[in-house]
Amino acid sequence: MKGLGLPSPKGASVLAVDDQPENLELLEEILVEEGFRVRLAADGEEALSAVAEELPDCIVLDVMMPRLDGFHVCRRLKSARATCFVPIVMLTALTDVTDKVLGLNLGADDYLNKPVSPTELVARVRSLVKVKRLRDELDTAETIVFSMARALDAKDPASAGHSERVAVTALRLARHLGLPASESEAIVRGAMLHDLGKVGVPEEALAPEPRLTPDQLAARRRHPELGEQILSPLLSFAAVREIVRHHHERLDGSGYPDGLSGNELTLGTEIVALANAFDGLIWQGRSPAQAGEALRAAAAAGQYHRDLVEELLRQDATLPVRPDEPLPDWQELLPPLANVPRGRILVGASQAATRQALCELIEGAGHLVIAQASPSETAAALESARPDLVVLDAGSDRQEGLAVVRQLKALPGTEFLPVLLCLDSRSRQERTEALKAGADDFLPLPLNGLEVVARVKSLLRLQLYFRDLEEYQGVVLSLATALEAKDPYTRGHSERVGLLAARMARELGYDDEFCERMRVGGLLHDLGKIGVPERLLNKSGGLTEAELRTVLTHPDRGTAICEPLRAVQSLLPLIRYHHERFDGRGYPEGLRGEAIPFGARLLSVADAYDALTSDRSYRLRLPPDEALAVLEKERDEGRWDPQIVAVLASLVRRGTV
Repeated sequence: MKGLGLPSPKGASVLAVDDQPENLELLEEILVEEGFRVRLAADGEEALSAVAEELPDCIVLDVMMPRLDGFHVCRRLKSARATCFVPIVMLTALTDVTDKVLGLNLGADDYLNKPVSPTELVARVRSLVKVKRLRDELDTAETIVFSMARALDAKDPASAGHSERVAVTALRLARHLGLPASESEAIVRGAMLHDLGKVGVPEEALAPEPRLTPDQLAARRRHPELGEQILSPLLSFAAVREIVRHHHERLDGSGYPDGLSGNELTLGTEIVALANAFDGLIWQGRSPAQAGEALRAAAAAGQYHRDLVEELLRQDATLPVRPDEPLPDWQELLPPLANVPRGRILVGASQAATRQALCELIEGAGHLVIAQASPSETAAALESARPDLVVLDAGSDRQEGLAVVRQLKALPGTEFLPVLLCLDSRSRQERTEALKAGADDFLPLPLNGLEVVARVKSLLRLQLYFRDLEEYQGVVLSLATALEAKDPYTRGHSERVGLLAARMARELGYDDEFCERMRVGGLLHDLGKIGVPERLLNKSGGLTEAELRTVLTHPDRGTAICEPLRAVQSLLPLIRYHHERFDGRGYPEGLRGEAIPFGARLLSVADAYDALTSDRSYRLRLPPDEALAVLEKERDEGRWDPQIVAVLASLVRRGTV
């Protein structure tokens, strides 16, 4: 999705923790001057209380403190899912290498030597806050996708909470079996999203299987494939996609969609399949004992491993099987942060000794290194190297390094690639110049091994989160497409609306960025219909007052789904107000005239034109000239913005839409 950029650290919250009042005062003064919002804690206990009260964007943490030292605080925070993404900068004595190694092993993101250099402090905090805020946005994008999965469950009161219950059941079984955190995380995500493909299945095909026609049954059984397709932009979700696609497969080959059998099914897939079957039986009205016997019978027939069924049933007394029993939020089920995966690091250094040292240190941390003899050669190697991070040292020619940084940040495709720049000076002026050029962080020369490893780890997270965020936004768009693809009357509607709105905006003289915003706004404008029953959306007769109120909620539902995602903030008015009318008779707020955002006015006309020129369950499409005549009549009655209808009329009469 275009328009995505790295978050700014401006106004971020920093928790400074030190038992010496004069040190706290100094930290506060430095950070406040740079625009950070600072809270103070005098020891480890106060720090934990402050984090529980408000999650900070970064923690500057002293090691030696009374009551609870910095190591214990770091261990506690990094071992809990809710706090493991908060970056921690440890404050250590210059000679305490052991302390630094221990802190990094416990999960600290970086460290600073005492006495603290103001320039170093600000650089460290600024860099880590960018990582934290990007992680927050990734969590938000992830939550949007999971919220849509829950919205699917909630459409039918009988299945509300199904995905969470399957996730809880599957996770308990995975933990009982001692599976590693990475596998448990994939199992939780796969369980939460296993029915996501039902967003593209007609509602009548979601009834219990015995009541379905052959065509409806075939449509229903496509949902695992649809779910995998929707999640396909998430390259890091390979294990999750496998669970989503195969959660209806069985060991004896009797499942679907691929008829897998035996060892072709992964353990994670079978765990989710069992949890899904167990919850389905409970919510068909069977008791836990009856559900257990049904699973045992299926295992005896070869569909599941018998020992796995017995492990599941040993836990049934603790499983949530009643609608009034509270379920945890899905994020609470996930294990703490796993290690950052190995990355491809492109190193460009003019000095052979520096280049060799960087390569040895980075390779020693488990990363793949591609080395170049100068910053300029590094820029030329970008396309073939496809790095996750670039480390540059220009030696004595600092301007060459800065020029390459500027070049990287100006190129499409590498503008968000993290760059770590080696500087042989701690001058604030040089660092400011490097920041303006686009460098994301710095390494002071001579090199310190621990600093190199810590900086690389931090910036790899930045790149990883940014890539995942872009992928999640692709999933949101895929969901919007799948939502309408199941209905032959609305298939392609949102895409056509977006393209027409963009064409009209270009005709009005708007720039490429605005036109792209209109296109994506068109794709997302009806996303809120995921929470509206299809029988109401496709009803051929009139709606009751209660049914109409439900349908009219879809702009608010769509806004609520997309609101947390920073990259689509400019699209929220399009989603929320695309059913407002120029005469004030629209919804949800009854805005009138220019009080309606211009983009929403534009989108509403494109939406209405596409609806008129498309077949619906209750009428056939109109030819373009007749559809335009309807809109012009309604314009004269005050319903549409005259300027926008005039632009549409010009396009229609020229035959270009």
